Amino acid sequence: MVASLSLPVPARAGDVVRFVNTGLREGLANASVSSMVQDAAGFIWVGTQGGLHRWDGRSFTLYENEPFDRASLPHNLIQTLYMDDDGITLWIGTYGGLARLDTRTGVFSSWTHDSSAPGSLSNDVVVSIGRDAAGRLWVGTLDGLNRMDGDAFVHYAVDPNDPGRLAVGLIRSIFRDSRGTLWVGTSGGGLYRYRPDTDSFAGLRSDAGRDDGLRSDYVFSISEDADGFLWLALWNYGISRYDPRSGSFVGYPLADTRAYFVNADEPGFVRAGTWGGGLFELTVDSGEIRRFSRSTDRQWSLPHDTIYSMLVDHSGNAWIGTNGGGISLMMRDSGGYSIYEHDPADPGSRSSGKTISVLEDRKGRLWVGTYNGGIDRLDPGSSAFRHYRNAPGDPRSLPNDIVVKIYEDSGGTVWTLTNDGLASYDERRDSFDRVARDPDDPDSLAATVLYDMLEEPGTGNYWIATYTEGLEYWDRAADRFVHYPSVQGDPSTPSDNLVYSLAYDRLGRLWAGTNAGLCRYEGDGRFVRYEASREDVTRLPSRSIRDLYVDSSGSLWVSTNGGGLARYVEASDSFEHWTKRDGLQSNIVLGVLEGNAGSIWAMTTNGLSVLEPRSGRWRPFFDQSRLRYGEFTAGRFKSASGTLYFGALNALYVIDSAKASYAAYMPPVRITSIKLLNKELDTGLAPWFVERIGVDWNEAYLSLNFAALEYGDPYRIQYAYMLEGFDEDWVYSGARSYASYTNLPGGRSYVFKVKAANGVGDWSGVATELRIDVRTAPWLRWWAIVLYAAATAGVVWIVGVARSRVALEYRVDELSRLKGQLESANVRLEVLAAHDGLTGLLNRRALDGELSRRGSAASRLGEPISALMVDIDYFKHYNDCYGHQTGDECLIAVANSIRAALERPQDSVSRYGGEEFVALLPGTDEAGARKVAERVRAAVEGLGLPHADSAIASLVTVSVGYASMVPSPDDNPARIVDLADAALYRAKAAGRNRIAS
Repeated sequence: MVASLSLPVPARAGDVVRFVNTGLREGLANASVSSMVQDAAGFIWVGTQGGLHRWDGRSFTLYENEPFDRASLPHNLIQTLYMDDDGITLWIGTYGGLARLDTRTGVFSSWTHDSSAPGSLSNDVVVSIGRDAAGRLWVGTLDGLNRMDGDAFVHYAVDPNDPGRLAVGLIRSIFRDSRGTLWVGTSGGGLYRYRPDTDSFAGLRSDAGRDDGLRSDYVFSISEDADGFLWLALWNYGISRYDPRSGSFVGYPLADTRAYFVNADEPGFVRAGTWGGGLFELTVDSGEIRRFSRSTDRQWSLPHDTIYSMLVDHSGNAWIGTNGGGISLMMRDSGGYSIYEHDPADPGSRSSGKTISVLEDRKGRLWVGTYNGGIDRLDPGSSAFRHYRNAPGDPRSLPNDIVVKIYEDSGGTVWTLTNDGLASYDERRDSFDRVARDPDDPDSLAATVLYDMLEEPGTGNYWIATYTEGLEYWDRAADRFVHYPSVQGDPSTPSDNLVYSLAYDRLGRLWAGTNAGLCRYEGDGRFVRYEASREDVTRLPSRSIRDLYVDSSGSLWVSTNGGGLARYVEASDSFEHWTKRDGLQSNIVLGVLEGNAGSIWAMTTNGLSVLEPRSGRWRPFFDQSRLRYGEFTAGRFKSASGTLYFGALNALYVIDSAKASYAAYMPPVRITSIKLLNKELDTGLAPWFVERIGVDWNEAYLSLNFAALEYGDPYRIQYAYMLEGFDEDWVYSGARSYASYTNLPGGRSYVFKVKAANGVGDWSGVATELRIDVRTAPWLRWWAIVLYAAATAGVVWIVGVARSRVALEYRVDELSRLKGQLESANVRLEVLAAHDGLTGLLNRRALDGELSRRGSAASRLGEPISALMVDIDYFKHYNDCYGHQTGDECLIAVANSIRAALERPQDSVSRYGGEEFVALLPGTDEAGARKVAERVRAAVEGLGLPHADSAIASLVTVSVGYASMVPSPDDNPARIVDLADAALYRAKAAGRNRIAS
C-alpha cells in the first residue's frame, strides 16, 4: 500500500519550522554529525567524522584518537553510537573498530578485526550496534554481522540461498523493538527478524508485485512509534511503515529516494533524512509530507541537505545531524505563539526592519508599520502581505515610510500617524488622504511627527500626541486643532512637549505619557502632572513614560524607560511598581497588553514578562536569548479576539495567551569540573559521579564548574550555589556557571550545593551536592598541640629554675624576638588570605570586604560607586589549545593589565573566579566607568597574546560589563557587582571583545 501527499513549507505564521544551527563556531571539532545519543545523566554525545563530543548545552568536550594510546578512541571517524540500557556505557562504531566508553571513568576499550584471530571483529568499519532482549550485544559491519561473546565475536555467515541466514553482509541497522524482537536491516538483502530459539533469521524481501510489501531491500534505518509500528528508511524509495502483527507494509515514497535514516520518537511525526535531498517530515494522522532543505537566501533553513542522524532529547527537542553543517535544532512555533517574519526570498512576506505599529481592524485585516518600511497589510484568507510605501510626488500615497501608529476609530476609519503627518486610509481608492498642515494657519495641525491618536468618546473628535508640540485636540466639526503645549513654569500644562502615549481611564479621564512625566487632563485646558522621584516610592519611578494601557479591571499601567512598570492606585493617588528585581526582563518597558484571565504581558527591550494574576508572579515568556530576531520594538496590539501582537526586528510575534504555556523542562544540574589550585582533580570518576572529595589544607583553592543540561535554550538558565559551612546564604550568580573558593579553613567538612532555574524562572527542587573535606594543617592537629603544650611547659620550667638575671633577660629577649616573628608571619598570612595565589589580586573574600567598606562610604557620602566585570573571551578554548601552564600565564598577564589600567590608588581589582575579574571604582560615575572599561578592554587587546582558538579574534580579548549607582543604606553592597555581571552578559551576547552597561 502506498500513501503520499507532499506539501511545500508554508510561509504563514503558525505553521513555520525553523532550524537553529550549532557547528564549528560553537565548539564542534567536525561538522559532519553521524550519530547522537543522550546518557542517563543528561549529557548528549555527538559522533562526528572528527571524534566524539560530550555536550552540555553550552560547550563541547572532545574525545579523539591519540596515537600510540590504546586507551583512547581507536579512530576519529565515527559511524554510529549506541547508548546501552544502563544509560552509562556508550558503544561507538568507528572506521577503526568497535569502542566502548565507560562514561563514569572516561576509560575506552576497543576491539578490531584481526585476520589471524577467528574470534575477532569481522570488519573494522562498524555501521550499526544493538542489544537483544537476552542482553547480548550485536555489531553490524561492512562485512558481516557479529554477536559479542565475552571479548570475542560470533560471526553469522552470509548465504543468499539459505532462508535462515542473511543474504548480504553489509549490515546497515540493528534495532530491538518494544516486544523484545531484534531486527536487522541490510544493504541489498532486505529486513530480517532474529529467531533466538534456532539462532537464525527470517527474512522479508522486496516484492514489486505486492502493494503491501517491502518496497526496497536497502533497509538503512529502523525506528518504532508509540503504537508499535516499525518505520523503515529505504534507500531507492523513501519510508515505510511495517505492522509486525499483520506483516503488512504501507509505503511513503519521498521526492528524494536516498533515505538514510528514519526517526519516529516524537508522537505524531516521522522524520527521514536523505543523502542530499534534505529532511522529510510525515504527519502521521494526515499523511502529509513536508520537505525541508538548505536555502542560501532563507533564514533558519537547514545548514546542509545531507542528513545523517537525529535525536529527540529528554526534554523533547529534535536535533538533526548533518554532513558538514553540524547540528540543527528543529523548532516549530508552538506554545500559543507564531511569527510573521521578513523573508528576502519572498516578496509577499512582511517588510524588513523594526515593527513600530500594529493593528488588526474590524475586518480582520492585519496592518503592520515598519520603521522606514511603510505599511504591510495581510487580508483574511491571503498568504501574502500587500505593501504601502511613500511615493514622492504622489499626494495619495503614504505620507512617510516611518509609521509610528496605526489607529482605527469607532467608525472603522484607519488612520496612520507618520514622521510626516497624519493620513486616513481611503477604502474605495486603496490610497491615503492626508490631513493638511499649514504653518501659517494657527488652527491647523502644528506638528509633523506624530506618536499617538485617541478618539474622544461620544464626540468623534481626536487627541493627538506629538513629538515636539505637546498635545493636539482636533475638533472635527470645526475642522480646527486646539494646541496644548507644555509651558515651562506652568504646572497646569502638559508635562512635556514630547508625548508618547494616550489613554482614557475607566472614569473617562484622559492621561498622557510624556518624556518628562505623566499628566491627566482635568478639562478647561488644565492638566495635573505626576512626576518621578528617586526617594518617594509612591511616585513614578522614571520621567520617561513610553506607554499607557488600561486593562479590563480599569487599572492604568504606566510603562517607563528605565524605571520598569507602574500601576496607578486611585484610592491613594499614588503608584505601585515592578522592576527587574521583581521578575521583569528589563526596566525598559515598551508597553503592556492584557492576556487571558487578566494576565499582564509586559514587552521590554530584553523580552516578554507575564504577570500571573493569581500568584502575582512575573514569568518570562521570551527573553533576549530566545528571540530569533534580535529585540522587541514598540509595535503591539490586542485584537478583538484576544490575540496579542508584539513587534520585533524583522518579525511580528502572534500570541494566543489562552494557549501559551509556561511549562518547561527542569534540566538536571551536573558538576562538570573540579579543580584544585587551577588543576583538574583526578578522582578516577567523571565529576558528575563524584560525591565526596578530600582536600589538603594547602590545596584549598577550589574551582567548580557546573551545567544545567538544557539544550534548546541554555542561556536562559540561571544558577545559584552555596558552600555550606562557608557561605551564609545562596549566591545567585545569574548565567555564570562556576564558583571559586580560596583559603578554605582546614579541619572542616563543607557541602557545595548548586541549583538552577529554567527559562520560566522555576528553580530545581533538589540541589546537586558535593561534600568537601578540608584536612587540618599539620601544626593544628592533635599531636602538634601536644608538642606545643610540652614545649610551653618546658619554657615555663626553664624560666622558673633560672636564677641568673642575665639568663632571664636573654630568655625575655628570645621570646620577644619569637613574638615579633609570629606577628610578622600573621601579617603575611593575612595578606595571603586576602589575595589570589596565582595573580596576586584581591580574592573573592577580600572583595566582599571592599564592597562592604566602599559601599557604606558611598552611601554615607551620597557618591557614586562603579564596578567592572571583566571576562576573558573563550578562555576555556585557550586552556585547551595552549595548556594550563600557558593559561595561568595568560591570567597573570591579564590581571596585571587590568591593574595597570586603574589609575587611582583607591581603585581595586579582584579575581572573582576562573577567568573573571571585578574592578571596584569608588567615586566614579557611569561616564567614568565607561572610560575605564574601554581602557581595560584596549589594554588586554594590546597585550598581543595569540589565541588561535578564539571565535572572534586571533588575540586574547576581554568582554567588560560596567555599572554605576549611588547606593542607599538599604542596598546590598554586592548589588553593584550583580549589575556589572548582567552588563557583562549583554557584552558577550553582543559579540564579545566589547564593553556594555
